Amino acid sequence: MKHTFDYIKTGDKPTIEKYILLSGSPRRASLLNFLEPEIRKTNIDERAIQEFFMNKYKNDPFIHRVGKTCCEISRAKADTELEDCAMYIAADTMVVMDGQIYNKPTDMDQAREMFLSYFGKTHHVITSVCLKMKDYEDSFYTIAEVEFVPYYSELSLIINEYLTEENVMDKAGAYGIQDLDPRLVRRISGDINTIIGLPVAEVAYRIYQ
Repeated sequence: MKHTFDYIKTGDKPTIEKYILLSGSPRRASLLNFLEPEIRKTNIDERAIQEFFMNKYKNDPFIHRVGKTCCEISRAKADTELEDCAMYIAADTMVVMDGQIYNKPTDMDQAREMFLSYFGKTHHVITSVCLKMKDYEDSFYTIAEVEFVPYYSELSLIINEYLTEENVMDKAGAYGIQDLDPRLVRRISGDINTIIGLPVAEVAYRIYQ
């Protein structure tokens, strides 16, 4: 399975003197710690962008509709006044299950419904990244495939503890792969950091190449 897809690449990359991460996610900040980025939060209407571009790309295979839409959300986050020699890094993550997008759950009942739907099935996590500088842009998305074990009764306590003890309301698809009990996940195909929220190896390669 191919895991990385280019979306837009324009311009020549100038000298980089500093990095600015356009995200309030502590997970992304931790993953990019080696760059010592400045952190700035963004405020955009992600659901409106999602609706518009999912419709625009309605003739594409569903998973790539989501990937391209994800890229447009990242690009919108990076639509800001750009400083010279600064690389801006924006990202977005979506979970896809049975032809549906799982955003952050709105309440605990929805979080439980999402989480239980994974067992015995395979779902996909898509993370888009926009690397942007003055007169330069590299936007792409990566896909990881996650297979949960079939449900069995002994998992009930593990699931309940996870849903009540972890901050699942703040996570797309109601889970963070780094927080899960290892008995839950049978297989991952692709970069685990795509699931956490930023494909670090791919980002570093594109920055340094």
